[in-house]
Amino acid sequence: MQVIEINKRKFAPASAQQKMEVEEKIKKMRKEGEKLVKGMFEFTDAQGGWLDFSYRFFKGDPIRTIKINHGEIVDVPMMLAKHLNNCYKKVRTMPKEFDERGKVKVAGSIMKFTRTRFIPMDMLDPETIDAQAM
Repeated sequence: MQVIEINKRKFAPASAQQKMEVEEKIKKMRKEGEKLVKGMFEFTDAQGGWLDFSYRFFKGDPIRTIKINHGEIVDVPMMLAKHLNNCYKKVRTMPKEFDERGKVKVAGSIMKFTRTRFIPMDMLDPETIDAQAM
């Protein structure tokens, strides 16, 4: 027989002090995330295309829908810029070699490719911006 005891304090509801700390952290994140950043959007999956999506980062915020064209220079909130820089697709390759019993000798791999990019204007040089405009 096996008896596993779970610490009841670990799963207790949050205290008033903990809720206040979390609210403070959320306010701080919201304030930092709402700062506007000017930059260029790149849609590496479909260059020349556009990306439209809806988002809401915090509970209670309205749901916003955005349509951004590849190469467009826009002002977006910092949180959205970080989100756009963290959009990836994973491509899994199947195993290539098997032994006589059907077991995998050489495992497949998983490669990670970025789908979107948001490049802040302070990182762009003027020649790149002029080339994109034409």
